[in-house]
Amino acid sequence: MNFEDKFIYHVDRENGVLSWQVREMLTVEDALKAGELIKLNLATLDQAKLLVDNRFMHKNGRPLVFTPEVNTIWEGVQGEVLPKVTKCSVLCSGAIMKMQMDRIARASGMIEVLKSFWNDDNDTMKKEAYQFLGIASNELVDAHSMSVPS
Repeated sequence: MNFEDKFIYHVDRENGVLSWQVREMLTVEDALKAGELIKLNLATLDQAKLLVDNRFMHKNGRPLVFTPEVNTIWEGVQGEVLPKVTKCSVLCSGAIMKMQMDRIARASGMIEVLKSFWNDDNDTMKKEAYQFLGIASNELVDAHSMSVPS
């Protein structure tokens, strides 16, 4: 799968939200490219909100997590963008990913504005994430939704 299919993003200028979906495991090169896209798009927003959708990270019905190398990249990106971000919601593929996202956020300082979500009920998880951000919907996440494998 090429990068453009693995990492899909959208900028909602009206609500000041940068959202993205990770649809497949990212390589180090993919994570570096994604980080640059995130920083580039955040530069166009003032006090942005982030909506990260990692729910698609499954293989053979099992949730995946990022590799340690990719975690290091995410931690660096979070530290760089933190001054531009007021809130960040992360939709997770499972409980282990939720713990991973919280750990990365603590290490980067993003934990002050980040909340990660995991729920067996996909609609409940989205609703909680949207409420945290103060939005009613998101074009990218709503258009490319999914059923969470059980």
